[in-house]
Amino acid sequence: MNLKTIYFLLFCSLSLSITKAQTLLEENPLKLYRKWSIVAGPVIYNKAKITPQYGEHSFVNKPIPGYYAGVEYDFLNLKKWTLTTGFLWSPEPVYNLEYVLKKEDIYCNYDLYDYTRGYAMLSFSFPLYVKRNIEISRHFYVQPFTGFKFKYFPSGSAEMSVAVVNEDHTESREVFGLRAESPDNSMQCAYVICIGGSYLMKKALIKANLVYSMNFQTLMSGEYLFDNLLVSPRSRGYYELSGNYIGLLFSVNLKKGRLRN
Repeated sequence: MNLKTIYFLLFCSLSLSITKAQTLLEENPLKLYRKWSIVAGPVIYNKAKITPQYGEHSFVNKPIPGYYAGVEYDFLNLKKWTLTTGFLWSPEPVYNLEYVLKKEDIYCNYDLYDYTRGYAMLSFSFPLYVKRNIEISRHFYVQPFTGFKFKYFPSGSAEMSVAVVNEDHTESREVFGLRAESPDNSMQCAYVICIGGSYLMKKALIKANLVYSMNFQTLMSGEYLFDNLLVSPRSRGYYELSGNYIGLLFSVNLKKGRLRN
């Protein structure tokens, strides 16, 4: 084989590769990137709902910050539609609250203001989404999508308590407590709706998704109790945390090293 023949064959091979890449880019540029992506981002859970039973003492619930992280897989990636699943994990929230104890109710010369936040164990989720790929430009896609998230969260309970002591530390009183339990079933389901955007870069596909998740059942429920106060009577009520959240999740798909048939 002479040198001209080798050059000719190399030229044909290169031309074929360029033509193949251009055809694939025109048909579906998203296929130039790997199906696996790394996902992570912050979420904010809706604040819990409290329903007083009796008494005048209560507390202030606040939204609970959290995060999700994991991997996703586009097992069907068409030009206009994508089906996505994956594996995600997150610490499950329990409470984020502020409370005040009046000085006449505790061993103190001033009112006690405090806040506390608590989480349960990690949960594991398996999403299933249907995405609509809307091409805005050659490098940018808008992707509204919806679907379900199936979560494994073992049933259990969590609690917090507040105790005060007198000045000489000879007496202690538990004055406030909260106890909540997760549902008996370990598998839960949530409906997810999202608007996202994908930016096609030279070496990676960058995605940003604004997600809202709505549980089909309450995440945590229980009761709170103010008791053993020096002046005020006992206060009691119900506590309910939906587990619904809004989040901003980012993901990265690396570009394929080479085209495959």
